[in-house]
Amino acid sequence: MPLLLSLILISCGMTDLKKRFLKFIEEQNLFGRNDPVLLAVSGGVDSIVMLNLFHQCRLNFGIAHVNFQLRGKESQEDEAFVRSLANELSVKFFSAGFNTAAFAAEHKISVQMAARELRYEWLERVRKENGFHRIAVAHHLDDSLETVFINMMRGTGIQGLKGISPVNGKIVRPLLIFYKEELQAFAVRNKISFREDSSNRLVDYDRNKIRHEIFPVVEKNFPSFKKVFSNNVLKWKDAAFLYEEALQYHRRKILRKADSEFRISIPKLKSIPANVTVLFELLKDFGFNSDQVNSISESFGSESGKIFLSAKYRIIKDRTELIISPLSKAPPSETLIQESEKTIHAGNIVLRISEWPANKFSIPKDSSICCLDKDELQFPLLLRKWKQGDYFYPFGLKKKKKKISDYLIDRKIPLSEKENTWVIESNKRIACIISERIDDRFAVTAATRTIYAIESQGFKG
Repeated sequence: MPLLLSLILISCGMTDLKKRFLKFIEEQNLFGRNDPVLLAVSGGVDSIVMLNLFHQCRLNFGIAHVNFQLRGKESQEDEAFVRSLANELSVKFFSAGFNTAAFAAEHKISVQMAARELRYEWLERVRKENGFHRIAVAHHLDDSLETVFINMMRGTGIQGLKGISPVNGKIVRPLLIFYKEELQAFAVRNKISFREDSSNRLVDYDRNKIRHEIFPVVEKNFPSFKKVFSNNVLKWKDAAFLYEEALQYHRRKILRKADSEFRISIPKLKSIPANVTVLFELLKDFGFNSDQVNSISESFGSESGKIFLSAKYRIIKDRTELIISPLSKAPPSETLIQESEKTIHAGNIVLRISEWPANKFSIPKDSSICCLDKDELQFPLLLRKWKQGDYFYPFGLKKKKKKISDYLIDRKIPLSEKENTWVIESNKRIACIISERIDDRFAVTAATRTIYAIESQGFKG
């Protein structure tokens, strides 16, 4: 028996543990003494101790058990064990079985994530349908410390250092005040039977590696590790509260909403100490990770127009602002133009195409009409949005090559129009920028026989 467990058995009486249990429930306002609570009971020592504490303290509860069907006969025996306890205590019992592995494969998620989703969705359904006020799960202080350690390794920021919360919606965790050893000591002292989950001994999962390989080595060299770590988590929780207050202050100063967009003032952001951290906290809610935030920050000294994408949002770096907008389900941004076609619909523009003998057509002074030498074109043409790296030879610049990005900057085209600028491509060469300028290589000359006229009806922005 571990030394700490022996000391707990000697020094910590049942009454003291029950008092701390009830005091924690009251201090954290987990539920009222007479409120009906649904206990999630797996059969392991943690949930069985929680069940015994509820029973000994004469609280109002029911029992729910999920069979994830991952350990064959062992899973069936767990369910039978918990059911027998419910019958013995004469309390309501609810159970459900799920093919967790199949669910994980179907939804392309880990088995652990699948089990979590299935468990909490079912527990909430049972809670609602049967009038329970809360769902109690048996997370303890060691679970919280492991979570903090995992978050530190994953780089979740200060919010990830707070540990597990005692309350999350209808979920409450009344054992968060206790270390695992205390629960084990309580079970031994009270001769409480429980089930051992064989999967908890595996080190295939990050949490089990921390629990069985990392923490024991640290504790061996630093016996007070868990106590010191726990105290630090409490301090980090307070620090996170102050951090969030400061963040809200800066959010109000530099982030504003304009219709469906959000805008961040770059000058105001740069004036804040630790501005990259502030930027990360502002952008993580839009799905941007720390690497992307670093790239966005590094773009502040570069040209406007850079675009950054998350799963659901896009950021455009303007001269003085970051413009955040939701990704729209826009129509395809590429359209083939066959030689016979006369009308093309694409996005927010309509193109009218006509052909004229060169000797019977005068080129209009209208930027909405691009006139090209048809003999220089190779069909089908490609109508698409411009992209970074595109270049052309602007008509009138004596065959001088220019990036389209530079051309749009020189023309002072607003960002809202830049991103909706279309080009026509002939055999991988830009023939023209719609409603802007043609490429010199496709210009009408004295040798032109047929003029291919493209009139844009609509707008770029």
